[in-house]
Amino acid sequence: MAQSFILLVEDNPDDVFLASRIIRKVCTDEILVARDGEEASELLRRMEQESGHDRIRLVLLDLKLPKISGLDILQYIRQNERLRRLPVAILTSSDNETDQETCWDLGVVDYIYKPMTADRLKSVLLRGGGGE
Repeated sequence: MAQSFILLVEDNPDDVFLASRIIRKVCTDEILVARDGEEASELLRRMEQESGHDRIRLVLLDLKLPKISGLDILQYIRQNERLRRLPVAILTSSDNETDQETCWDLGVVDYIYKPMTADRLKSVLLRGGGGE
């Protein structure tokens, strides 16, 4: 069976380190990291073209990203015929109610406030993305 991926879209190196550490303890998935919205968009387009998008088990998406916002990435995923079923969990420090409502309306599996805890992220990994 082909390797599955967790796509971590996060610009803060400390959050990337923490999330990656937790993911490695909980999952056998490979971790793909995009450090801004533009990089995430390019990676998703490339994986879609190469039919690798079906191996993405979960997208962990920060809302406040440089270049292209996380909300724009989420909208792109949901509007794309081949990507729309990807499970997406939001990682954010934003307590903006409008952002949260929009994300829920766009079908996110969870909304995790930063600083994230290991237990909270483990729960999402095991539940939200169909974990082991």
